[in-house]
Amino acid sequence: MNIIDVSRYEFKYLLNSEAVPEVRRFLLPYCSPDVNAHGTEWYGIQSLYLDTPEYAFYRASVDGTAERVKLRVRGYTTGTGPVKLEIKRRIGNIVCKKSFVTSQEVWGRLHRGDFGSGRELGRESLPFWRLVDQTRAAPTVLVNYERHALHSNVDDYVRVTFDRRILGQSMLKWSLKGDRRAWLSVDDPATPREEYSTYVLELKFKIAPPSWLRDMVSTFGLVSRGFSKYARSVTRLRTDRDPAWDLRTYPVVPPRVWRVA
Repeated sequence: MNIIDVSRYEFKYLLNSEAVPEVRRFLLPYCSPDVNAHGTEWYGIQSLYLDTPEYAFYRASVDGTAERVKLRVRGYTTGTGPVKLEIKRRIGNIVCKKSFVTSQEVWGRLHRGDFGSGRELGRESLPFWRLVDQTRAAPTVLVNYERHALHSNVDDYVRVTFDRRILGQSMLKWSLKGDRRAWLSVDDPATPREEYSTYVLELKFKIAPPSWLRDMVSTFGLVSRGFSKYARSVTRLRTDRDPAWDLRTYPVVPPRVWRVA
């Protein structure tokens, strides 16, 4: 099992479909397709999000808590490639992400319900499991979307991603396999006048944005805003599918920061 540990700034912007080609053309002199694309323009990602019994992670996201955490399992919709167990902590605009990269074989044991053996097979991922135990987190929502990813040719670390066709469904088991009949769209148009779904643009860099990235934001008049795929999914799934379900019926849980040992 490999461990990927990265800290970076992340800023999100919402684009309508007409703006996407122009923004991509602006990026061409500076960026190339990311290695995860494997020769395709768009590739599919599925993320299984965990939450506490009180939905503390969801609450922190919708409340805009300055310091918050997410637990998720991420894979590709092709069913091939690695699976990542991830702890994602956000402090303001800085994101610290620790990914424990495992194989499809190990993840398959979890998928079949061999939860205990999954822990033993990935001892390097114990910080993930400790946090799962500490928070009593469990599978909550599966999110599916398509990504077009670029990396900078002229800087040490700059990534630009476009996400589209964001779907969510409830998921109460350790699985990245959703029910194709249960997906619900969670990427509304950016404004009521628009017909097509929103594209989520993310800019990711470690120290400071390069001048060309600042120029792009200025040229297109982009305004940074929050957009949580997980929080959007929970809100949409619960309000659309079960109107009686309301987070206000849960006990109020004081905000807290989940520390990783």
